[in-house]
Amino acid sequence: MEEDYLKKLVKRYLDKKATDNELEIFVYLMKQGKLDRYLQEAMDDDIRTFQNEPKPFKKNILISLRWPIAAAITCIICLFGYMSLHLRKTEALVKLNTIHNRNQRVYKQILPDGTAVWLNPNASLSYPSRFGKFREVSMQGEVFFEVTKDHLHPFLITSGNILTKVWGTSFLIRSIPGENNTKVSVLTGKVSVSIPVKSKLKTSKATNEEEVMLLPEEEVTYQHADHHLVKAPIPAASDMIIWHKAKLSFENTKLETIAVELSKYYHIKVLVEGEKLNQYQLTADFTDKNLADILFLISKSVHTDYVRNDNKIILRTIN
Repeated sequence: MEEDYLKKLVKRYLDKKATDNELEIFVYLMKQGKLDRYLQEAMDDDIRTFQNEPKPFKKNILISLRWPIAAAITCIICLFGYMSLHLRKTEALVKLNTIHNRNQRVYKQILPDGTAVWLNPNASLSYPSRFGKFREVSMQGEVFFEVTKDHLHPFLITSGNILTKVWGTSFLIRSIPGENNTKVSVLTGKVSVSIPVKSKLKTSKATNEEEVMLLPEEEVTYQHADHHLVKAPIPAASDMIIWHKAKLSFENTKLETIAVELSKYYHIKVLVEGEKLNQYQLTADFTDKNLADILFLISKSVHTDYVRNDNKIILRTIN
């Protein structure tokens, strides 16, 4: 099963069809030397294919060089005309994409502008296939954002009754239907959180929107009952720690030892299910990766899956 996956990963990379997540996995596994065999096999196949191809005659080359210049120019003009028409049609059709994470693990998605988002279980996100003047998305559940910097195109997030505006930063939004509060917590950069006028109660104070500016390690809670924003420092025991970038690397280290180190670093219990999986040795550099990315890379490298139950993460072998 793992061998088939690695072969497919190498093929998708060589065919230039790999997704952003697959590219990340490819680089990660290649650094460990786990793809050397499959890359060599792909190269050998290409060489055999080339050797078996019939050699072109010189006459064909001469004929191809005699194409009239005028005809070539005409073809180019027609091509550019077609491309321009195609681009205009493409720009007119902006598709709305919606993601629902129905798994018990974090799901990562790269948006059209390069922004990375991590959806926790049961979270959802809607975004256009192409951004315009504003990069507008909407969400429910708990989603962590790492927004690509672009001062000319603000990034706007609608979550329940609040609007979050950013230009380039990382932060977490928790907006779960049925809960009394919506929360925005900032890890890096600066964001503004506001209550649009239309969402306020019809009182004399509803003429201007309420807005709060947040800096790193600050959060704001929107209280649904009184339509008010309350700003405060992020508590030391907050779940936000799992989104911090790690400074961890391992060489031929058992997975059970890596789990212990991750537990200490992120203040969350990480367990490995099964003796065989516990004894698996891994060489990996997790520098500048958050816990969600680390678990994703471990899962793909060791061919495992993971689930999160409350304050506990369990790694287990895929059946």
